[in-house]
Parts: sequence; structure tokens; C-alpha cells
Amino acid sequence: MTLKRRVLTVTAAVATAIGGMTLLTDTAAHAYGGAGSMGVYQVGLSFNDNGPTSGGSGGGFWGWWEFDSPQNNPAVGTGGDGQAEGCGHGGGFNGAGHSVYDISDWYIQYDPQMGIPTFWASWTEVDTFRGQSTGPYQVIDESTGIPAFSMHRPLLQLFGVPTPPGQSINVQVSWKPAH
Repeated sequence: MTLKRRVLTVTAAVATAIGGMTLLTDTAAHAYGGAGSMGVYQVGLSFNDNGPTSGGSGGGFWGWWEFDSPQNNPAVGTGGDGQAEGCGHGGGFNGAGHSVYDISDWYIQYDPQMGIPTFWASWTEVDTFRGQSTGPYQVIDESTGIPAFSMHRPLLQLFGVPTPPGQSINVQVSWKPAH
């Protein structure tokens, strides 16, 4: 094969590869929020207890939730879901559990128990503990206890309470408007 033919072959292969990569990178992701057609909240929560150093038994709780707003209104929406896991090592809760949430509708309202605005929702929940599932449970129009504003700091600081040694409680809430 001549040098010219090799260069043309390599150039054609590179062009084909770049074209294929362009096709891959130009394709919209079909993730939560209707591929960008609606507003969506993404929520992450974690609580960790290191056990004896904190005076607790050890374990934690971790979860994520997603609240859709087809109206692109950050105060109200329909649809969403979530997953949460928890585990305990000692005390009354030993083992791991998992919960699945299917949110039908939600809105933001002041929660008098927490003293802050939270997500209020109606949802269906299925819980699994040690391989046994219970539910589905129907929950209608209750506070989720999730703060309804963006924050990136320990949750207890919000209430003016220092986080105990060996414990960490964090919530991250972010709003992504439709585009």
C-alpha cells in the first residue's frame, strides 16, 4: 500500500470514528426531568453514626429523591421517586433496610414541627428489611421532613445544634429548571 493510500485510509477511519463519537455525544440523555423538558429537584440525604465514638450503636441512613415539576414551577409538581437505605449495628435495629418511593404529587409548605419549609407529598412506599418486603403503603399529603431549599451544610447547624462527635447529617437539595 502506498503512503498516500495509507494516509487516506487512516484519515477515513479517523473521520468515521469522530463522526460516530459526535453522534454519541450529541444524543440527549433521557434521565429524570423529562430530558430537560420539566423542572426537577434532586435531593440527597446522608446520616452516619460511627457507633461507640458518638454514643450510638453505629449505622446510618442514605437516600435520594427526585421531585418532578412538569409545570416548571419550583413550588409544586406531579411525579417523582426515591430510594433510601438504612443499617444499624446494635440497639433495637440490627441489619439493613431499603425503601422505594413513588411520588404522585408534591408541594412546598412551612412545616410547623421542623420550623422550616419542607416538601409535602403523597406517595406509595415499599419497605424491605432482611429480605422481607412490606407494603405498598399509601401516604397522603404529609411532610417528608426534607428541607425545601438548597443547602450544603450539616442539617443540625440549621437548627443551631452542633453535630455530635462521630455523627454526620447532611442534606443537599438542588433545583434544575426546564430548558
